[in-house]
Amino acid sequence: MTAVLAEMGGRLAERWASMLILPGLVFTLGAAGAWRLGHAHWADLDRLSETVGELEAGSAWSVLVVGLPLLSVASALASRSVAAGLSRLWFEPWPRALAWLGKRLLESRRSRWKAANEEFVKARDEGGALKAEHGSDSGAVDEDVEASRQERLDALAGRRNAIGLRKPSRPTRMGDRLRAVDQRVWSWYRLDPVFTWPRLWLVLGEAEQQTLRAARDRIDASVGLSGWGVLCLVPALWWWPSVFIAVGLFVVGYRQTRDAVEAFAQLAESAYDLRGATLARELGFDVPEGPLSQYMGEQITAHLRKHS
Repeated sequence: MTAVLAEMGGRLAERWASMLILPGLVFTLGAAGAWRLGHAHWADLDRLSETVGELEAGSAWSVLVVGLPLLSVASALASRSVAAGLSRLWFEPWPRALAWLGKRLLESRRSRWKAANEEFVKARDEGGALKAEHGSDSGAVDEDVEASRQERLDALAGRRNAIGLRKPSRPTRMGDRLRAVDQRVWSWYRLDPVFTWPRLWLVLGEAEQQTLRAARDRIDASVGLSGWGVLCLVPALWWWPSVFIAVGLFVVGYRQTRDAVEAFAQLAESAYDLRGATLARELGFDVPEGPLSQYMGEQITAHLRKHS
């Protein structure tokens, strides 16, 4: 799914003005105002008013007309670079320079996932043993007890799935969530998303494609918000309240990215659930009505791989 994100993210240039240039202008003006205030006069609005008056009386407007757009574009480019770095850390395997830290995070997540999964399996097996003991006597198990057991199972499953739907293979939860789509599609249908996704995209309806694009755009916007949060640490060097703005933007952006990744992963997997058989028919395979079988999925994957 990281390859899918990169492919669909190519439309970012089309949204350059709305997503980057305008926020870059706001950031540049804010940083300039913060520079004028400084640490000592961090809340002195009169100082800003005096600065505006000095600009109106002088010839600095010509400098602003040229300098402000250039600085806005520069800050937008910087924000885009930061967002690209965050995407790498959140969605993909970490670079070699941070491999030691990524390995520790992965081991920690795997340890917590293993403990949560073992607790879930133990509770599930205990419930299965209880049902087997009573056999067909369904009335022997109190309904309240059964409801309580199921509620506990759901809570344990939710705790495990909050760490990862599968055994973690990435340092971050978001990276694992995208990776889980590949794993689940392969294990259930034997379809390799690397080869099947470009073809599946072509058989999706216009409304379905637009929904996926909107989900992808939401990821871009959320990661970009965290990128601006990181960039807001720069004005904190001369105006300390910028730290709170930076932390606020980063945290909100992170939470929105987490929700956006979950939504995109659900939609991408749903595309396979709903259109996998359609893809097979478009490729010329004789597919019966109903869910796509693993045998047919293997045939499709082999056909699209072309021995590669």
